[in-house]
Amino acid sequence: MALLPFRTDSNTYSTSVTMDASTVGDTTVTAAVYASRELEPAILEAIYDHGSGIGFKPFYNKANDYEHAVRRDFTEAVLQEFPEHIRVFSHRQNLDGNEDTQQVEAVHSAIHVHDILNTVAEPPAVIVDGNEQQAKPFVAALGGLRDDRPLVAHCQKSEFYYPAALLADLASNHLAHRINSTDTMPRAGELVIPAPRAKHHRGQDWGQAISATYRNSPEYTPPTLPALRGNTVRERVNCWYEGAVMPHEGVDEPMSDSVTRVVNALQRNGYDDLAEKLREL
Repeated sequence: MALLPFRTDSNTYSTSVTMDASTVGDTTVTAAVYASRELEPAILEAIYDHGSGIGFKPFYNKANDYEHAVRRDFTEAVLQEFPEHIRVFSHRQNLDGNEDTQQVEAVHSAIHVHDILNTVAEPPAVIVDGNEQQAKPFVAALGGLRDDRPLVAHCQKSEFYYPAALLADLASNHLAHRINSTDTMPRAGELVIPAPRAKHHRGQDWGQAISATYRNSPEYTPPTLPALRGNTVRERVNCWYEGAVMPHEGVDEPMSDSVTRVVNALQRNGYDDLAEKLREL
């Protein structure tokens, strides 16, 4: 494995669920990406390769840095490589009501994670994009669906640190634009990744999760994952390799911005082209 596992004081995690959401017009789309640490370099390499035509740079760019029309083909090409790892829900205010996008995102994310936990043998680290105020409603919503809670952490600007989170950002933003541009929901097969309306297609789970968000917020204590802040691309590459999160701006930067150990690890695992891209940063 080219990357270090996610690790706390007592456990290690070789898989993760990263999430992001986008609202365009009255359409909110939430994407979750389930990926092993072994797969993350392949995701990064695909984003580099498909994004080269428009100059898209992981660890530096996110979806909204480019007009949707400019990145549409690039995004669809990346999504087509990892469809089995991406889960998506949509919400249209004109059809589903509920204008509280933070609540919608929390409920979507909770159902995604609930589904993933029901299908995997090894529990993943769940990384919520944002600060504690984004993590708490997600934890509350998930508590309405299951009693056992996975490891949940939050990472501000996670799409700049994790290729899987960037994939979720690209997916949610692209699909929100696509869905919002139509008067009715696109038919099956018209979207590169299916994006069913959670409130309509998962009504029972939606109801249980949203009801839980109205109760008292459960206790959320950030886990003891390494906490680092990357101010440069090279520092963020190091954070990715370490399995570190940025819970707030006050945490330290990596001790070095050298990417040599990351490059060497990628080369040992057969990612020569990707290693060379990172060496040139």
